[in-house]
Amino acid sequence: MRRLLVLLVLLVLLGFSLVVALAGGASPALALDLLWAQDAGAAAQLTTATHGPISARQVAGSGATSVEAALHPREGGPAVGPRTIVPPVTGLDGWHAVGDGAANVTVVWKAGGAVHAGRFDLAAGSPLYGPVTVCTDAAVAGLRCPGSTAALAGVVGDGAGGVWVWCTASPTAGTGDTLLNHVSATGAVAAADPGVAVANGTVKSLDVDTLGHAVVLLGPPGRNGLAVQRYDVDGTADWSSPATPYNPLLPPPPAATQEPIAVTAGANAVIAWREGGKVKVQRFSLSGARLWLTPTAVAMPGDVKVADDGKGGCYLAGPSGSGIVVRHLAAGGQQTPGSPSSIPGLGLPEPRVDAVAADRAGDLFVAYSDVHSAGLPGVARMTCLGRWDAALLPTVPESFSAAASDGAGGSYVLGAGGAAKLYHFADAPAGVTLRPRSALVTYGKSVVVSGYYQLGGSRPAQDATVKVCRIVGGGTAVAASIRTDAQGYYEVTLKPKTNATWTALAGDAAAEQQRILVAPKVKLTLSHLKPAGKRLVEVFKGSVAPKHAGRKVLIQKAVGSTWRTVASGRLDKRSRYRITWRLPYRTATYKVRAIVSRHSDHAEGTSQTGKLKVVVRKK
Repeated sequence: MRRLLVLLVLLVLLGFSLVVALAGGASPALALDLLWAQDAGAAAQLTTATHGPISARQVAGSGATSVEAALHPREGGPAVGPRTIVPPVTGLDGWHAVGDGAANVTVVWKAGGAVHAGRFDLAAGSPLYGPVTVCTDAAVAGLRCPGSTAALAGVVGDGAGGVWVWCTASPTAGTGDTLLNHVSATGAVAAADPGVAVANGTVKSLDVDTLGHAVVLLGPPGRNGLAVQRYDVDGTADWSSPATPYNPLLPPPPAATQEPIAVTAGANAVIAWREGGKVKVQRFSLSGARLWLTPTAVAMPGDVKVADDGKGGCYLAGPSGSGIVVRHLAAGGQQTPGSPSSIPGLGLPEPRVDAVAADRAGDLFVAYSDVHSAGLPGVARMTCLGRWDAALLPTVPESFSAAASDGAGGSYVLGAGGAAKLYHFADAPAGVTLRPRSALVTYGKSVVVSGYYQLGGSRPAQDATVKVCRIVGGGTAVAASIRTDAQGYYEVTLKPKTNATWTALAGDAAAEQQRILVAPKVKLTLSHLKPAGKRLVEVFKGSVAPKHAGRKVLIQKAVGSTWRTVASGRLDKRSRYRITWRLPYRTATYKVRAIVSRHSDHAEGTSQTGKLKVVVRKK
């Protein structure tokens, strides 16, 4: 009886993004500024323009209702307006206001069985166009059946002064209930009344990508399960059919278990939905291709809000216990180390996330409150690496209805409790921030560092020089120098070679110090076996960059969720290694890796994971 020894070697490339908590001092605390308040009872909305937030509110008159808006300068001072943007009408049945560049606001409203749009220059106090008709109940009835109507469901700006408008038709039809239309910055309506009847589903959420196209999350009625579709500004679908979040070659879960949450769009699109007690997320390219083999699933209870992280990933914010938790998914679909991250010490009886907003540096603003208004609401800011600072409200609105980035490192939030109140949250003194997208980078790779330079209260320092510096001894060494844009924003790409502490300098301001670690690049190859009696010998070869001649290399195998060292060796003068391991004489599968332990100038370096399969067969 002989035994045949078979060894199968497979090097598995496991992609990952490493993010850890930063060292250094805490970020400056957020300051609170009350910009505007109104009496209780009237509906209010928040939108933003280049130079500050726009508050819009419904005003009741004698038998008629109007809508007015005001621009609140970001740098402080008296508001521009309020101006009447919807003249008094009877039977006002929903409205949405959207800001754009300069001091313009587009308002879409329904009254008298028709949806209208108009654009208004708040600074000049004059209309730019409108009103133009987008959709009428009469046309909906002609398209669907007698008695059909359409409710104004939502409005999103296209980034160029135009807006996307979608309405939901009733009664429900099995082919879908959404009528979609686009209105340009000059008031040109893309599709004739009542708009484009969206096929293959009903729009549940809509966002606009970097090209101004609409990316929509589709659900029932009109389809089973969820899908995403993209529309050009002329109303035509960009893709031949909606893209589903699951690979068609794999069996999907029951469609009835998929509950839509939201879609976010930018250079790609991310959709989130609830399924079987978990929140699932899938990412798509703007050509409609799924970017992840399977959706990422995370356990999150309650109502969850979604925000784009600006680099292909997303934030998921929701209640957890007596507080708020945020999970950060990277562009590759994996949850970043250090996530989830919770706002500390809230102690709310029944917490909820009311609104979220993210800026270009990856900071996430979370407006939260309590379901029964039994706890103090507030706003907290989390960096992309999971660090928090907070600003609690001195008064207690019952909830928030909206949040929006101010474009310069701060945020606006709209309180919607007993009275509507518009707040601005920003770092009070002049300062510069430093936000590395990762605190651990592999040698030879780069890391994006960004932030804002502002003159206090998020007043941007335009076209100012920011120097990103490495701290050396008692001084600094400039690694990059860049000018800020009109919003005080800067972004540089660094390729650090060793562990170092970094800061940013601008004017008389210095950013908080941030530690960025560098892991050596460790290569691993598995070579042929050499018999040694009844034992098998595997040879591990590789190299380490930068050169670390004489440093020990460990070969480890996975044991459950831990790693155990099975062999070791040292790097030669060319920073290469050759290490052997005598394998046990049995059928087994091993996950193996090579590591270089952390030391003064570098973090721990880890190779790709290899899969080693040994088969012992009787013959």
